[in-house]
Amino acid sequence: MMSAALEATDRASEKEIARNDYPAGFPALHPVPIGRYTDPAFLEAENRHLWKSSWLLAGTEGDIPESGSYILFENAGLSIIISRGDNGVIRAFHNICRHRAAALLEKPQGKAKRFVCPYHAWSYSHEGKLVSVPREHDFACIEKAKLGLIPVRCESWRGMIFINCDMDAAPLSELLAPIAKSTEGFPIETVVTRGHFRIEMDCNWKLAYQNFLEFYHAPAIHAQSLVPHFSLKSFHMSLLGNAHVSYAIKKKGGNSVYVGDAAFAPEGIDPVYYDYMISLGLFPNSFAALDPAGFALQSFWPLGVDRSVMEVRMLGWDTGKDEGNYWEAVRERFDVVVGEDTRYTRTLQRSCESGFATDLIMGYQERALYRFEEELDRQIGVENIPEHLRVTQVLRLAPRPGSGNAAIDHPAASIDGRPSSGGRASDRPPALISAPDEYLRAGAPTGRTRSFTDRVRSGPDGAS
Repeated sequence: MMSAALEATDRASEKEIARNDYPAGFPALHPVPIGRYTDPAFLEAENRHLWKSSWLLAGTEGDIPESGSYILFENAGLSIIISRGDNGVIRAFHNICRHRAAALLEKPQGKAKRFVCPYHAWSYSHEGKLVSVPREHDFACIEKAKLGLIPVRCESWRGMIFINCDMDAAPLSELLAPIAKSTEGFPIETVVTRGHFRIEMDCNWKLAYQNFLEFYHAPAIHAQSLVPHFSLKSFHMSLLGNAHVSYAIKKKGGNSVYVGDAAFAPEGIDPVYYDYMISLGLFPNSFAALDPAGFALQSFWPLGVDRSVMEVRMLGWDTGKDEGNYWEAVRERFDVVVGEDTRYTRTLQRSCESGFATDLIMGYQERALYRFEEELDRQIGVENIPEHLRVTQVLRLAPRPGSGNAAIDHPAASIDGRPSSGGRASDRPPALISAPDEYLRAGAPTGRTRSFTDRVRSGPDGAS
């Protein structure tokens, strides 16, 4: 059956197939400085201004199914406990004892009645309250009510758990609002984890992540593993609000990228996901290629300026069917494709560090990469980046042809990550022509531009 989403995706695909020229009105993308991938100072700026103030994917609600269960998030220099309390509420806390800063937990996942420090046995409840101090009388004027675990913002979206160290960050729902339409008809909230593993990569985390934000490289390095399964010319991309991206490419020879036939798909998936691979890039560092038979949810984390790790969750559904060795086969196929990628990302890093390459060049099919770099500068703060490492901000809100000033008035358009909501035109940022039928986030080329996390909005008290 043809759905509205499938009809729209078919039209976009046909339009891209017919395109033979650089899109009229789309700006030329400027060279991207190599130092963004090799300079330790840039990595430090990311550590200071990106990872500690962004919504980061931490797991799924299914990872902590019952009271007392927890997972330990340890990435980007952070160690955070995410647990389900006695009332079912999911909370997050820094994995730091308030006594002398020892880590409370070391196991990556488990269940605990209390969080007990292994160093001096201070213990905390699931709600983060300090409940027990051995030889409490040896501490003058100790106020246990003021020494609870340090909270971390924790919210869920369709069964996915995100954390943010900025307690004043805007709600997760606002950040992810632009991708809602791209995931309609796909039951993300009912997935279960079928595998969880990490793959270390010998390159900067941005080089690793950006590899998955474009398909331009596929004919060259995935000629046998991926190309036979897709109609390459059908590839088309949408740049969404808050620096997210969605792209689609038509399948051929089966409705699942992994097994040809999505035998273990649940009921109710929109037909568009059977005919197309719909992929999502979530700023700042997560990616998923949605497949009705299950999919890999990938996040990319720095281990150093020239090393990174890809964290992978293989997600599927509990359909009650005998899956046999299906997920082993999925992992094997996934490893083949990623192995082809890592062979080249390693050489990218080496070339970036050679001293002979000065810039990276990006084309129209790589526009999501450029937009990612623009947003990275806005999150860090342009004034915190040396001038020779900045990217030129050229992408803006784009008016939809034939709809007037849609960049301001169309509800899909975003201004600083929020849907437009009226107000005087003089209060709104100017719109510049960009790609047809795409809405790009506003930003200024110089100075401290407002990023999503700059907007302070009251949110729930550490609960999802």
